[in-house]
Amino acid sequence: AEATQYDDYCWAKDDATNGADFAKPNYMTQDYVSTSVGSDVTTPEGGTTARVWVLDSTPPTITLVTQESISFETIQLTMQLNEPGTIWCNAAVKDDDPQMGIYCKESQLHAGSVSTPCYFETYVKGAAAHTVFRADVHQAYRDVDITVTKILRVNEAAAVALTHEAPYKIVCFAEDDWKIEAEAATNSVNYGTPADPNKNTLAQVNAVRDEIGTRTTLDDTPPSFTALAIEDPTAADDKIVVTFQLNEAGTAYCRATRGDSGETKADMPINRIITAAWSAAWSTGTATIQMSNVENVDPALTVRDDEVAPLLEAMQYDVYCWAQDSAVDNSDLPRPNYMTQDYVHTTLATPDRKSTRLNSSHL
Repeated sequence: AEATQYDDYCWAKDDATNGADFAKPNYMTQDYVSTSVGSDVTTPEGGTTARVWVLDSTPPTITLVTQESISFETIQLTMQLNEPGTIWCNAAVKDDDPQMGIYCKESQLHAGSVSTPCYFETYVKGAAAHTVFRADVHQAYRDVDITVTKILRVNEAAAVALTHEAPYKIVCFAEDDWKIEAEAATNSVNYGTPADPNKNTLAQVNAVRDEIGTRTTLDDTPPSFTALAIEDPTAADDKIVVTFQLNEAGTAYCRATRGDSGETKADMPINRIITAAWSAAWSTGTATIQMSNVENVDPALTVRDDEVAPLLEAMQYDVYCWAQDSAVDNSDLPRPNYMTQDYVHTTLATPDRKSTRLNSSHL
């Protein structure tokens, strides 16, 4: 097996003959065979050569276990090697990315001149001062994690954090520990130092890149209102109509409370807004929430005393609105981000400003 040491034992007999020219060989003794050859192979002292390496001539193979975006600027990969070695990973932009002149795009990685930009090994290994995302694999087929948080500029002089909600191609490169292991071992008198470790080729790097696919960083930013308005006084005498827009797809919830109720923003946690059950989803254009009752409840489904509290004409109300976005994770499972309590409690100054409490809406 390659990258394995063996002890070699050699024995010989001569071609001596007797007077009748029949074979009469002489044999090496067992003691001679069991004696080490010594330090000079030109004058061996015996027939035993210990610790002879079988050459390791193949680069390591990367096995992708899992990959996922775990935050708005972090992509994590779990990998294995089929032998001890080191794995490096880095981010590249897609071929259709408009920033391809700033960063190496996936098809620009090459195996040509080492001194030219985007040489695949140099780029993936990164620059020590900016981006080195690596894992040392001390045992074959054991999981290691690599976390990529930045992308290297094409000139390798700087790196920047990954962009939120942006697609990336992750490129990984591995080399084995063959040279390190061989030099650290007790070796035979015939040993010659290996020139280099075995390294992945560009074709292998591209194959792993294709297996990883496109990884998109997550949305970790709460939504905000880009428009939030109520006609005041209202057009109807039995409802409050809220129109709104968000900076991203999501759902807004609103709750009205009488201006003379004594309730303040301290009495209006997010859960209380949600339980009013007045909501609307937004993706484009303008969405509308029409409230005709303090809570949008089915009296048959509740035993509370205040299940029906219609909005009254000629009455002022404070309206509180909150929203969550429609963000998903890499498996397309919901991973919403929420407006904060402080944001919800900020009083709206003008309808097109990004605040959420609308005071004194007349019925």
